[in-house]
Amino acid sequence: MSRLKALQATLGSPPTALTFGSFAGLIAALTFLPTAVPLAWAMISGDEAIALRRAESAARSAAVLIEAGRAPDDTFRQDIDVDLIYVISSNQRFVRSGEAEQLELSELLEQCTPEAMVLPLEHASWAVACQGDVLAASRLEPARQAQLVLVIVLVLAAVVGILTALGVLRMLRPLSEVSLALDRVGAGERGVRMRGTGLAELDDLVDRLNAAARDMEDREDTILGRIAVVQEMARMVAHEVRNPLQSLELLTSLIASEEDDTERMELANSIHEEIRTLETVVTRLLRESATKGALRLQRQEASVAPLVQKVVALRRPQANGRGTRLMTGALSERIVSIDSALMKRSIENLVINAMQAVPDRGGEVRVSVQEEATDLLLSVDDNGPGVDPELADQIFEADVTSKSKGTGLGLALVKGVIEAHDGTITCVTSPMGGARFEIRIPLEPEDTSEQAPTSHPGGG
Repeated sequence: MSRLKALQATLGSPPTALTFGSFAGLIAALTFLPTAVPLAWAMISGDEAIALRRAESAARSAAVLIEAGRAPDDTFRQDIDVDLIYVISSNQRFVRSGEAEQLELSELLEQCTPEAMVLPLEHASWAVACQGDVLAASRLEPARQAQLVLVIVLVLAAVVGILTALGVLRMLRPLSEVSLALDRVGAGERGVRMRGTGLAELDDLVDRLNAAARDMEDREDTILGRIAVVQEMARMVAHEVRNPLQSLELLTSLIASEEDDTERMELANSIHEEIRTLETVVTRLLRESATKGALRLQRQEASVAPLVQKVVALRRPQANGRGTRLMTGALSERIVSIDSALMKRSIENLVINAMQAVPDRGGEVRVSVQEEATDLLLSVDDNGPGVDPELADQIFEADVTSKSKGTGLGLALVKGVIEAHDGTITCVTSPMGGARFEIRIPLEPEDTSEQAPTSHPGGG
């Protein structure tokens, strides 16, 4: 039993369509077997009747020929299609080749009558008829007839069985296709779909298969989307950590060489403030994905000018080390509703980009804040080469950068933060010859409490 199971496991189970097709073909073939006996009997009986009529006709024709003065010969026997013609008076017999040794004329003559009859002898059965001096006989071969019937039945059974098997295979082929489609879906292949077969039960199975394939693809898309979000968030966090680390590295080197206690304390405070800002931004990015929509801001009423001054003060030592002049222009103190931590990181990203774009010696970067009619305009100008025209329409998209070691995330993050403030950011040509990034933040309405009293809700 164990060997049989091992063999079955090795060979595998036969396909359902092939099994059912073969079984149906066998059943159809077996239905012809009961017809073999009646058909054989009918053919044997018909052959006997034909042989009897032929023997009787041959005996009469030969007797008439003798009365006319002519003797029958072998040609006559062949024309009349009998196996034996025997003329008693002349003791002449005309026999088909191969029958001479088996003839027992004495027995045939003893029982022969003018009316044709079947005489079973030792070696064979004969259809015999006598007329005057003539005996005519034809040999009967029921075994040959039975064999012929068997061959006919087997051929018909084989044809019907094969046609039935092919028909069943054709009908059940969709079942095999469903099985193959399920294997493809199980292997993770996408886009697996089947068309209807016209059979209600199979169509229901096909519909379920298609639904399962779609569900699998939807789940896979969801998982891939989540993975993409995680990867994007990891890149964002890495980007937001890299720039502050550079500032912290510079500040720690300065504090190690600074002898003035007051300056050292200010550097230490700058390091502490940068770490807190970095922690806040990274925590926010980990909790809220900018790729899934606008960031939820923690707004507060504040001025942008102090943020600009902190960024410039923090990055000035680095700029001085590169021979870059980092300065501020006009700084409006107008109070707006902003998220200070995210806004400070956005300004710092723009400043770092500008410092990297200008030449190492003679580079200039200027940050200004101006109040316009409806917006607060923050601009970062530089005297670098400007933005490549081919990238002008794509610089705020993720993964687009003109720097050899850039990540392509800085401007995309800045755009996300500014749009979360309902603002806009654009890139134009700077009066200084390089690029100019302009941020516009909508102004809050002026406080008019001194000009007119405020009505209470529901007041008349």
